[in-house]
Amino acid sequence: MGSASNPSAPSRAAGFVFVPFFALGLFFVVMMVREVVASAATYTWQSASCEVVESKVLESSDRAPWFAYLRYTWPTGESVRSSRPFESWREAVRFTRRWPAGSRATCYLDPRDPAGALLERKGAGLVLLLFLPLPLLFVFIGAAGFYTVVFRVQPRVQPWMRVRRPSNPVAGRRFAAALLLVAGLGLFAAFLLGPVRHAIAARSWRAQECKVLRSEVRRKTGGEDGDVYSPEILYSYTVDGEEHRSETYGFFAYSSGWASAQRISNGYRSGSTATCYVNPADADDATLNRDPSLGWLIGLLPLVLVAGGRAVWPR
Repeated sequence: MGSASNPSAPSRAAGFVFVPFFALGLFFVVMMVREVVASAATYTWQSASCEVVESKVLESSDRAPWFAYLRYTWPTGESVRSSRPFESWREAVRFTRRWPAGSRATCYLDPRDPAGALLERKGAGLVLLLFLPLPLLFVFIGAAGFYTVVFRVQPRVQPWMRVRRPSNPVAGRRFAAALLLVAGLGLFAAFLLGPVRHAIAARSWRAQECKVLRSEVRRKTGGEDGDVYSPEILYSYTVDGEEHRSETYGFFAYSSGWASAQRISNGYRSGSTATCYVNPADADDATLNRDPSLGWLIGLLPLVLVAGGRAVWPR
């Protein structure tokens, strides 16, 4: 009797495999809902007229090298300081130009914190609602799988009672193939419409002289694979009598070993002059290198997913 085991015990223990699905999905659901609620709350804040006192771009020692610094006051005379990190100088400058020093703007006051205010509502957080079904799917899979395996007791079915259900492997293969095709084509289209389109358009940009303000190698933590390095070159140029700055070396994110990044940085010494290419439609958009590189081959990787989907599709 003691050696006999419950035939349902192994299947019930296997039900705990679904717990990570449920926990991970629930974690992201809570985080996303909190962000959505916080973003939606800003649309109930009272608006007031503010005056921008300071608006400039500063360097940061954090992973984001630049941040936009703003200081503004509202009619009570109270001053508010805010900063926002950016990965590039161009993005930070564009942000500060929306609120130049001396201008007036509409700010939104936090009713729970008299010193809290925003120059723009957090509308971006509401976009997370579009992605909420994904973690909810994990929650459903985890909960349904755990309940079905652990709590739902299936009656013993006699051999003569079993009904063989026809399987449909073709539908499953088509679904898997469709996922691979959609993911591959979507990533490849993003690659074509992003850096490739930009690089091709840059072939017609005008070349002009620019001054290198700083040239160094930036280290990024790469996790288990070790650190990666990229050249960070800040340069200035003049368009219609106005100075502009950029730190774009090329249109593909460049990360490699220290020696390779240092070799590129050595080609642009601080204080030297170089040739840069400026977008005639946007003076803040410039690059030092517009030639094709091996980085273009990375954009072909999504075609592997397309080929996999084509191979999986039932004939």
